Amino acid sequence: MIRTATALACLLAAGAATAAPAVEILAAEFGLFAEGQGDEIVFQPAAVVPRAVGQRYGWIIELRTKKRSVAVREEYVLPEKPGAAAPDNPVAKNLHVPDLRRSQVSQRQLVPVDGQIVGEWSVGPDEPPGKRRLQVSVEGQPAATFDYEVK
Repeated sequence: MIRTATALACLLAAGAATAAPAVEILAAEFGLFAEGQGDEIVFQPAAVVPRAVGQRYGWIIELRTKKRSVAVREEYVLPEKPGAAAPDNPVAKNLHVPDLRRSQVSQRQLVPVDGQIVGEWSVGPDEPPGKRRLQVSVEGQPAATFDYEVK
């Protein structure tokens, strides 16, 4: 009886270890969104986002899941602000703590449509130019990292 219970427990543990993840990432792409004909939205892969107010950009991730919605976390590093002049006083220089990693984090639930989820933004009037890195996680697992530039 004990051997049977032990064997059953081992089989269940092995099955749990090989079970498919709740979300499988199939593909990910970053680029620009534009209006198409009618209600159609056209996506064009790109690594450069024009710094034009209203320009829509973002990502599309293709995934496989049985979940009705998925938890998405986006973290992106902002470009450095144009720096102010460094202080002339050596003591003030030593007291300055540089802001080496400025980032923003967004968390939300998205509903997959035809096996895809979408993250979209548009360029605002005060959008600074520069390079950015965007890391997207879905259900706690890394899904994609996008490097792009606004210029």
